[in-house]
Amino acid sequence: MSVQYNISKGERIVEVVAQQSTKHRRIGKMKNFFGAIFNKKARKIALMTGLLALLVVTGYLNFTLNQNAVSINAGSKTETNMFVTLKENRADSRLAQQMLLQEIVANQAASEDARAEAQTALTSLAETIAYENNTENLISAQCGYDDVIVSRNGTKLNVIVKSAESEISNENLQKIMKILANAMNKERLEPENGDMLYISIM
Repeated sequence: MSVQYNISKGERIVEVVAQQSTKHRRIGKMKNFFGAIFNKKARKIALMTGLLALLVVTGYLNFTLNQNAVSINAGSKTETNMFVTLKENRADSRLAQQMLLQEIVANQAASEDARAEAQTALTSLAETIAYENNTENLISAQCGYDDVIVSRNGTKLNVIVKSAESEISNENLQKIMKILANAMNKERLEPENGDMLYISIM
């Protein structure tokens, strides 16, 4: 059972999420592709292609987390394996993004502006990874959940928690929102400024 909280609309959506297994692309193929296309005539096209690929990878990660799987048999090891798989997929996806950006930064054929933008995106990605890891640990420790996955994409936050409870208590919901906001140096999440939070309980 997945219970989602949308703070931007104040809605609670209850849905059964079907199990899904996904294969993500191999990092080597992306590296070879982007390493081959950079030259003086094509660097603008290459930059746009690279940034588009980065958006696709990010979108894939969020799609994977949103379409998470849970076994009907709650007593099996499937839920644990699902959390492990999602975290591995996220780590691989983040690594692919890092390698892509590092390729752009290191490519002397790319324009100075393109390399600077890639470096900024690389720094932002590192901050996102640290944010996800830190908030996962805090939510798990303060709310008592067996496992937690946090995915951040700009102002959109997806949180999946593993719990024996059928729904998230208001106390834990407030704790989660505070942890996520504090990690962004905010007092609270601000839907009016684009902050969106979706929480699923497994």
